[in-house]
Amino acid sequence: MVLPANHGVKGSLILVGTPIGNLGDISARVESALCEADLIAAEDTRRVRVLLSHLGITGKEVLSLDANKEEYLSDRIVDFIKSGRRVAYCTDAGMPGISDPGSRLVRAVVDQGLEIDAIPGPSASSMAASLSGLCQNGFVFVGFLPTKPGARKKELVRIRGFEIASVVFESPNRVSSLLMDAADVYGSEHQVFVGRELTKFHQELFYGTLSQGIARFSNRELKGELTIVFAATEQTDEKPDFEGILELVLDCLAVEDNKTRDVASQIAEITGASKNKIYQMIVSAKAKARAKN
Repeated sequence: MVLPANHGVKGSLILVGTPIGNLGDISARVESALCEADLIAAEDTRRVRVLLSHLGITGKEVLSLDANKEEYLSDRIVDFIKSGRRVAYCTDAGMPGISDPGSRLVRAVVDQGLEIDAIPGPSASSMAASLSGLCQNGFVFVGFLPTKPGARKKELVRIRGFEIASVVFESPNRVSSLLMDAADVYGSEHQVFVGRELTKFHQELFYGTLSQGIARFSNRELKGELTIVFAATEQTDEKPDFEGILELVLDCLAVEDNKTRDVASQIAEITGASKNKIYQMIVSAKAKARAKN
């Protein structure tokens, strides 16, 4: 790779927020940063070339820097910056380092005491939080949940305990199972917002309960990433029945390093059920499982 000569400008890394769908969301600062960059690093070079074409920017050197390459290419980019080059980094959509690569690169640059800045751009999480009407007291952004059912339910149990709204990302092929797991943890009448294809032509916004969400998104061929907002937990929320609690307990116990008493305490706190009764349910379930074996 041949980089242009140093223009006498101090080297720096600029994290560039890119549109989450609609190219009309590109800001003037993003255009300026990409124009001035000596090197553009991108999670997906095809996506960034679409942006460059849209802006009429040509002749830029573009380096592929996805999650698999970030660790070993970060030092190389640090060297570029040390030599006085301006590097712009873009992920596929939204801000680098938020459920996307970029964090390792940032740390490598910061550890060397080099200049770094960011140009904020569109964000699916804040857009969904705003659209949901559920985040008046703030929200916690979780990103993608684990793909395995047991681990996913354990994470849902954890975020339910935050007592403020939670924002998560999900792929179209798993959204139905996520909503069903959430119904077990939060209760089927808990309020949820689902945004699909945000800012794009086929944008879809759903407001309702988890049971209504399951009906809406099950048995459908979906495209596009989904952003989901779970309302804050309230005392009036429907509590899972004991059959649902037992299923949740078994899922949690399936996760390595989960101890029986810890699981019992966690489930009791969430559901309002007796800790001792939950503990006895676990012990009984384990005994039945051993008897079957």
